[in-house]
Amino acid sequence: MPVYGQVENRWQPDSVYINRNIKKIFVYLNSPKDLSEVVECDKDGNKVRVVKYSASYNRKTRRSKTVEQISHYLYDSLKRPTQVIDTIFHFSNSVSVNNTYLSYNSSGLLASSKYYKGSFQKPYSVTNYYYSPFKSTTVRTNDSLTFYQKSKEYDRDFYVKRFYGFYLEQKLKSGLAIHEGDTTRFQFSDYSDLQRFEDDKIIENKFDAAGRLISSDIRSVFMNDRVNEYKLVYSYDTNGLLKSIRGYIPKFYKYEFHE
Repeated sequence: MPVYGQVENRWQPDSVYINRNIKKIFVYLNSPKDLSEVVECDKDGNKVRVVKYSASYNRKTRRSKTVEQISHYLYDSLKRPTQVIDTIFHFSNSVSVNNTYLSYNSSGLLASSKYYKGSFQKPYSVTNYYYSPFKSTTVRTNDSLTFYQKSKEYDRDFYVKRFYGFYLEQKLKSGLAIHEGDTTRFQFSDYSDLQRFEDDKIIENKFDAAGRLISSDIRSVFMNDRVNEYKLVYSYDTNGLLKSIRGYIPKFYKYEFHE
């Protein structure tokens, strides 16, 4: 599966899913009842459709969950993913479609992915992939200005072990407005005055004798100097499939298999 965007290692390598004849993966957040995502796979183990649901915080919102996004994956004759089509459903009952295009180098390895939002002709972001060691870098630009650049480094060519880079944000400023003698204070984002923020997330992954990820110790430094530290613990079922990730926001997994 093309899951290079993961940071907290929510997925296992594609060989795990291919060898276990998986038809669907059900992902739950917070509790085993709070459905978050359904991943559908074909008989070759390729991800073909993903349905993502709105977040819920109590029983009432859980009953009223809605579909937020449906993604379809297209493949070439070599079974390599070449395009991801995201259909986004908004609260205003409007719908938008975003596309990701993936390309490969002469060795057949993933070289880049370009993400387009709506009908824009220029990519919203571009991710390039490097090998020996395996690393990926995502960049967003506006004309000649790079306002987002994040890189990922990987353990065992799959599990993220570091996620770092910077982004620019408009400074929030205050102003005064006077109307018929009344003064009102307001805030606005100054697009001509940008502030740079640095992020650096270091993930220490530990594996068991079978090569399965069993824990991740994460130290996240974000917005230059804010620090968050937490631990993730991974558990597996008897088939070697990921069953839960506990710590921070817990995640739970259930599976359906092809006959």
